[in-house]
Amino acid sequence: MEPHRRAITAHCYRMLGSLQDAEEVTQESLLRGWQRLDELRESAAAKAWLYRVATNACLDRMKQRRRRRRVQPHLVVPQADPERPLGPPDHEHVWIEPAPDALFEPAEDDGKRPDAQASLRESISLAFITALQLLPPKQRAALLLVDVLGWRPTETAELLKTTETSVYSLLQRARKNIDSAPSKARWPSDRDEEQALRRYVAMWETGNIDAFTAMLAHDAVVSMPPQVAWYAGATAIQHFFERVLESARATSREYRFVKLRANGAPALAVYARSAENTDYRVVGITVLCMRAGLVTQVTRFAMPYLYQRFGLPERLSGDGP
Repeated sequence: MEPHRRAITAHCYRMLGSLQDAEEVTQESLLRGWQRLDELRESAAAKAWLYRVATNACLDRMKQRRRRRRVQPHLVVPQADPERPLGPPDHEHVWIEPAPDALFEPAEDDGKRPDAQASLRESISLAFITALQLLPPKQRAALLLVDVLGWRPTETAELLKTTETSVYSLLQRARKNIDSAPSKARWPSDRDEEQALRRYVAMWETGNIDAFTAMLAHDAVVSMPPQVAWYAGATAIQHFFERVLESARATSREYRFVKLRANGAPALAVYARSAENTDYRVVGITVLCMRAGLVTQVTRFAMPYLYQRFGLPERLSGDGP
């Protein structure tokens, strides 16, 4: 069962929008597969069976009354005033979580094909994961099974216990809803990504806000779940960063960054220390989404349980590079 863990986890993550929930459902599915190992001698049969079990387990989770759909702040509250201080974390909502790129590594035969790479990156982007969570559960499952995993509608109908005609209807509505969601990123070159990362880090190290905000798209959004506040547009975002940097200077707060990749996008692990501390402690994971070389979304996830899943140490030495 173990060779299928990553693929099943990636599928559950797309279904649920949560790395933590995806890992739990995957573990349950692998355990059930191991218990029926004698019936699943062929690897291909085992993988398809696991997809069935995991999809149904995800659908069951979504049916539970207490399970609310995962969102991003800009989908649930009005934009905040950048001149006002942040409030306490908001635990009323459940937030979309990022996932490390290592979870979605393509099959060896697809890894060298540019079209396959582009399709993979689109299917794991934060924009796509967020749009999926807005779909009803069966639409979500049908779209992922057919459009992402390449299942035939007849196989999907059998899994969902419905007719092939119903699957085509689910797909039509799901695709329409996805297309009406905010546009997915057109992936930049590595040079664009590197430039955006350098300017973002320089903003915190030197206070050069103008260089970074010059790379913002007109509809750019900054958010920080579990904070509910979010900011849109270059002017509001620049005012917000100015206030945060001013506060950091006043308290002698310093930052360090470690490059990552999350959801097919450039990302940074954020470490911070105050004047009385020697070491830096991890305080967040920031993901930069881009379109045509411009930054469309900056999302800092301050969720401690994610740090270990990204393989991040809790501390960095203040004496290190």
